[in-house]
Amino acid sequence: MTPLLPLPAHPQLNPELWATIEAVGVGATVLLNIDAGPGSGLDPTWTAATTRLARAGAGLLGYVDLAFGARPAEQVRAELGRWAGYPVRGVFFDQAPTSPYSIGPVAVAVRAARRIGFDTLLVNPGRPTDSIYRGLGAVLCTYEGPWDRYRHGTESGVRPGDAHLVHSVPLDQIAACHELMRGRGARFGLATHEASIHGASAVVPVPV
Repeated sequence: MTPLLPLPAHPQLNPELWATIEAVGVGATVLLNIDAGPGSGLDPTWTAATTRLARAGAGLLGYVDLAFGARPAEQVRAELGRWAGYPVRGVFFDQAPTSPYSIGPVAVAVRAARRIGFDTLLVNPGRPTDSIYRGLGAVLCTYEGPWDRYRHGTESGVRPGDAHLVHSVPLDQIAACHELMRGRGARFGLATHEASIHGASAVVPVPV
């Protein structure tokens, strides 16, 4: 299981967190979110900071909001293009729909990301989807919710190889949450003590 480290803070606002993740280096997968996405243009400070993370061996994912399939494709493509200006190797597509009738915008976004060259793609509906989404070839995030619910089980439709996003985890139980994710076959896992995945910051050091 690969831990996901959310990093929404600007390097100048939380340099200690950036430095800690850079020290973790190899094996870390960092979820970047400048401003609900890549921001409006390349930020030289972000460029320098993300380059240091990449050189340290961290894998970087850029955040893109699908708004449950409601965002115009050209907006999504534009954000993918801006993420390509950073040393980002993959994309985290948030707020994905689950209905088979809504897969079109998700498929367009995934294909656009692949054409750019992103090789790690996560699609987050936060719960199990219709089985047609398995054909996208992306990692599906099929659990997003609180630790109290997660530790008692997951819904039918959550499969080994999916990603699990767990919030409201007491700091002294982060390691136990990661261990449970491994036991359930999660490919990626995000555990945060905060009350929501959105805007959460990484909890480090990371169990390996």
